[in-house]
Amino acid sequence: MNNYEQLMQDASHGNKNAFKELYSYAGSGNAEAQYYLALYYKEAKGSGADSDYAYWMNKSKDNGFVAAQNSVIPEPTTEKTEQKPEIESDDSLKKLLMMFSFMGRSSRTEYIISFIGAIIFIFAVGNVEDDIVRRILQLAADVFIYSQCVRRLHDFGASGFYVLIPVASWIYAAFPKGDKGENEYGKAPA
Repeated sequence: MNNYEQLMQDASHGNKNAFKELYSYAGSGNAEAQYYLALYYKEAKGSGADSDYAYWMNKSKDNGFVAAQNSVIPEPTTEKTEQKPEIESDDSLKKLLMMFSFMGRSSRTEYIISFIGAIIFIFAVGNVEDDIVRRILQLAADVFIYSQCVRRLHDFGASGFYVLIPVASWIYAAFPKGDKGENEYGKAPA
């Protein structure tokens, strides 16, 4: 068993560091790592033509890995599958709720702008006369700041639990570049 196959096995058993390492090798253009990452995705999500499996297997083929050359990759389906009709929703409401989500990733620019806006909001809330309303608004601002910091930490592959070190994590989150492409926390922010 080679190093990449071992990383794939470890990632399949929930080892996030092994997944990160395998993903890093694959992302740097290593055809063998791309092959084993494709096998990981096949095991984790299936092997549909529009899947991560097909993407990484094609990358490995393009880079000349022999095992990938001999693999059969399903063709994209042309027939439409029946899907449940989506309920129309207001995109602005989704975006607003996403700002309070602890899932996904946030770009550095979005994080800094959001953080500055939250600080201004907190100072403005200090002038509210009603004690209950002021506390509710401060709680909303706190949740917002923590969620933005968690999503920003996710952008460069760090655990969101670092927000438990409040001020240091808020400052640290503003500096590193985010991971290119997809990482274990989701797709790169637009």
